[in-house]
Amino acid sequence: MTDSLLLRSFRQLLPKDLRTLRDFVRSPVFNRREEVSRLFDYLATTIGKPAPGAFQAEQLFAAAFPGQAYDNRLLRHTMSYLLAVLRQYLAWAEWQSEADEERRYLLRALRRRNLETLAEKEWQQADSDSRAAPLRDARYYFKRYQLHEEQMERTTRHERSGGINLQALPDELTVFYVAEMLRHACAALSHQAIAGQSYRFGLLDMILNAVEQESMLHVPVIAVYFHAYKMLQSPEAPEHFQQLKTLLSHQENTFNRQELRGLYLLAINGCIRRMNAGQRDYIREAFDLYRLALERDFLTEDGFLSGFTYKNIIRIGVALGEHAWAWQFLEQSRTALQPRERDNLYRYNRAFLHFQQQDYARAMPLLQQVELEDPLNNLDARRMLLRSYFELGEWQALDSLLQSFAAHLRRQKNLGYHRQTNENLLFFTKKLLDTDRNDRKAMAALRSELEASTEVAERSWLLQQM
Repeated sequence: MTDSLLLRSFRQLLPKDLRTLRDFVRSPVFNRREEVSRLFDYLATTIGKPAPGAFQAEQLFAAAFPGQAYDNRLLRHTMSYLLAVLRQYLAWAEWQSEADEERRYLLRALRRRNLETLAEKEWQQADSDSRAAPLRDARYYFKRYQLHEEQMERTTRHERSGGINLQALPDELTVFYVAEMLRHACAALSHQAIAGQSYRFGLLDMILNAVEQESMLHVPVIAVYFHAYKMLQSPEAPEHFQQLKTLLSHQENTFNRQELRGLYLLAINGCIRRMNAGQRDYIREAFDLYRLALERDFLTEDGFLSGFTYKNIIRIGVALGEHAWAWQFLEQSRTALQPRERDNLYRYNRAFLHFQQQDYARAMPLLQQVELEDPLNNLDARRMLLRSYFELGEWQALDSLLQSFAAHLRRQKNLGYHRQTNENLLFFTKKLLDTDRNDRKAMAALRSELEASTEVAERSWLLQQM
């Protein structure tokens, strides 16, 4: 019983959910079974701090049916009833959190019951509230489409079809569809660059042409994703990045925080692509976007900063020579990281800052302590440790690391090209260690071999050592 779906679901509920669910379970609209209420009360008070055996079948049955002999079938039925009430509650809570959805269902109910006067009044109010809302994201246009669709369903009952204006329906739906297709196309381009997976968007070329030919760029949500897509598609063209940056500045109130976070990260992703292509001006662009998004608190999700963003900001700060700012950010944003990964990410990035200042003695013990979940961060930490051992002449520790690093690469299944580049790093590091530094001919041959190899991690550092 301890692993039942009901108990697993209860463990995931927040205290506020349990408080509201208690009233829900006790309402005769949703539950008329006293045993279900008793079982809920027992679980609600026990789930956070259970005593040994608290969730054994016999104990659960005793809570639901005090004084009765144990009946496994009856217990399972009762648990099933409670799970059904829980499902109803979760659907209701989600529905109630969306005022627009609640109102849309109200309009449908009024129409189906022929409450014409009340339906018209409610629709006029819904239309007025919708127009006054500041957000103009894609969902706004879909909700407007649903609102007009409801009005059309109602008016066709009383008017001849020739007297009904249907233009609002395709207008609102087109904006929603075009904006969402462009948003998903941006996500696909970003994922394709990271994972190498390709996606098919059959109508995308027509949509891109239509956006320009039909003058849809006056709609902010379309303009933002159009320029974001073009920025990702054509890294060599600067105008789309500049347009996106301007739109983010001027249309901040058009989107909610969550969508703004995604848009800023898209713009930063565009900068990073250009940085990787050698356009160093975009290091400053990315840094300024990160700082702006931090000031407006657009980068946190559920109150936390991702480890990926924390790392990227520090590295871009260092690339610009903003070392003091990077150290300050490292310390100040530490508490914004998820508690589960906070200490490891802090040590890893602190080690990176020491490493960049060639303070290998301070970087090394931090790197020896980190246990990172992200496979690429893990490889990065191992490479920094390798270089630190080499620079400090810790040959025995380096030899041990080379063996454990090679074993780690063999165990990992989804590293893609990173496996080869890191294996080549180990290969050339071993050859460098085995080559007599005073043998100029041997060193020149090793350097030529490395220069002919492009897929090597830490290639420039290895060349410096030769």
